[in-house]
Amino acid sequence: MPETELPASGPPPGTSTAVGADARGTSEVVTSVVAHLQALVSKEVELAKLEAKQVLTDKAIAAGTIAGAALLGLFILGFVGVTGAKALELVVAPWLAWLIVTLVYTLLAGILVAVGIRKAKRPVMDQTKAEAETTKAWAKEQVNR
Repeated sequence: MPETELPASGPPPGTSTAVGADARGTSEVVTSVVAHLQALVSKEVELAKLEAKQVLTDKAIAAGTIAGAALLGLFILGFVGVTGAKALELVVAPWLAWLIVTLVYTLLAGILVAVGIRKAKRPVMDQTKAEAETTKAWAKEQVNR
């Protein structure tokens, strides 16, 4: 088995002679830090894009759900409303029967809107924000050393 020779000028690259010391030159360290920062920023942008895509998908699903509920409500409104009002007319005055049916539909529409609004207000891009804050804190710590 051939032996690998170490350079005579010092320890191998990436090792240190003292705790916290780095055998690389300043320009090499700065170049390395810049490259790593560029990679980090690139990954954070990629994360933001993925999270934004998920947010848009969720918003589209929320809008589709609200629209579907509204369309279904329009079809059902005619059939159930007339049936309910006619049934109530056997117990109360006709105007009161129609008023009761109208109030029930108003309540149901309000519930659907509330559910849709809650879905639309879901927090967005939490992971990206947290990663950006972590990176910012780390960068400040590196600069203050």
